[in-house]
Amino acid sequence: MTQAAVHRPLIVGDLDDPHVQAVRVALTARGARPVILDLESVMTAGLSISDDRMVLRIDGESLDLAERRGGWLRRMHRAPWGLGIETGSVEALELGTWHSAFTWMLDGEGISWVTSPQTLRRAEGKLEQWKAARRLGIDYPRTLVTSSAEDVQAEFHDDVIVKPLGSGQFLQGGEVKTVYAEKMAPGDPRLSNLREAPFIVQELVDAQRHLRVVTVGDQVWVAALTTSSADPADWRRTVANHVAFVEAPDAIPCVATGATAIADELALGYSSQDWVQTPEGRTVLLDVNPSGQWLFLPDAIGLGVAGALADRIMVK
Repeated sequence: MTQAAVHRPLIVGDLDDPHVQAVRVALTARGARPVILDLESVMTAGLSISDDRMVLRIDGESLDLAERRGGWLRRMHRAPWGLGIETGSVEALELGTWHSAFTWMLDGEGISWVTSPQTLRRAEGKLEQWKAARRLGIDYPRTLVTSSAEDVQAEFHDDVIVKPLGSGQFLQGGEVKTVYAEKMAPGDPRLSNLREAPFIVQELVDAQRHLRVVTVGDQVWVAALTTSSADPADWRRTVANHVAFVEAPDAIPCVATGATAIADELALGYSSQDWVQTPEGRTVLLDVNPSGQWLFLPDAIGLGVAGALADRIMVK
């Protein structure tokens, strides 16, 4: 790896993303000059692929992705990208072509990633996470993926959590909407909508504390949010919760051990995971976010994670 590549690591993400900025600051403090780009910026500046070069033109300079360097993939593109585009239109064809070319470049051998793009795409799959947890013996909610309301009633007798299997975002009236996890009874009439697309249906786990567990390699940070039965099933729906997590060094050790185990099983150099702790002491893994957020956690965790990511990028 050349000195130029060592000092020009790649961050794929939106320059305005505070997580991107946090890692940029940490890299700069270590003497690096990271290149930050995403699909939107590449579409503006252009690219070229030849037998021995993969060149992006960013801010007036050429960046050859065939030259080895460390990299971190935060987000391939911004949330609204491609939403609302008519299938089969010329614009859809153009966007698909840009996406294919950029994805192919990132999948090349030149970049040594914190987590490779191929691994990231696979690990984002909820079915993959479910099966990985089962392989490892990690406590995971009883789960059904179905398009049948009748199957929900046959499988569950108590309240369940229903959440999307695929993307949780869509465009409505020009505004990006989020599909949150919803608590429902097995006989809820809304479950008839499952026939439109399969959803994940899980047992409702009584959460006394929500745990956000962040891993970078074998390093682990745990923060906790105490909730009550009156709170929404998805803690994100309460604005105050986004600043209410506290460091939790007393978290049950098996949470940290389980978090690193599943991150390793999914080959994730970084992960942001959601666990819950029940009043009875049961600890349950709910979700693995291969490129999720961490800056809403206490400052010490935020700085620690950004620094650990920068160190991992620099040694790649």
